[in-house]
Amino acid sequence: MRQRPHWNLLLSVPALVLTGALILAAPNWATAQETASIRGVGGIRHILYVTIKSDPDSRVLQRGSDEPITATLTVKTRISAHSQETNFYGDVPATVSDFDPIKGSREQEVWKDAQCHHERGFPKLSVINVDGSITNAQKSLPIAARFRWLGRLLPGDEVMAGKRLASGSDDVGPFIATRTETKQSRLFVDLKLYILPCSLTAAAN
Repeated sequence: MRQRPHWNLLLSVPALVLTGALILAAPNWATAQETASIRGVGGIRHILYVTIKSDPDSRVLQRGSDEPITATLTVKTRISAHSQETNFYGDVPATVSDFDPIKGSREQEVWKDAQCHHERGFPKLSVINVDGSITNAQKSLPIAARFRWLGRLLPGDEVMAGKRLASGSDDVGPFIATRTETKQSRLFVDLKLYILPCSLTAAAN
């Protein structure tokens, strides 16, 4: 009888992009996952962060020598995350306030798994709306970017499909980063998904 392939081997499959949603995978997580599985208590927990910045070549707002630019924007992300222990599907808003769009915002938490769980695939993530305003001393630019939906008029400011930006590890843990651009307002919305090892035994207790 042929043995079924070990689930951890599937982590070597590259990231796929499907109609704007990202199915995330990264080979450098496989070792940590396999080590945890050997202990018999290994699980994972996803945590999602967002940062926003403006395209440096954007001419939407021109910075004067003494004119600070500030932005307050709300990003809505559609998240589909399912596992044996927990299921989540919904549109999650995150508001990033009073930041310089040229320098970019600080990382802000958007969402995290309700608890530690078995690995059953990575969340599907799509930025679907970006709303708010960018202002300087002379003018204010309203932002209302939308993802393109079948059967609806093409939005004036379109949220483009997300693309893989980078993967790696930092002082928090292993992550994958993706970038979503808005076509007219020229904003970059970067999502950073951490995949953190955790103990299923501790979660159960």
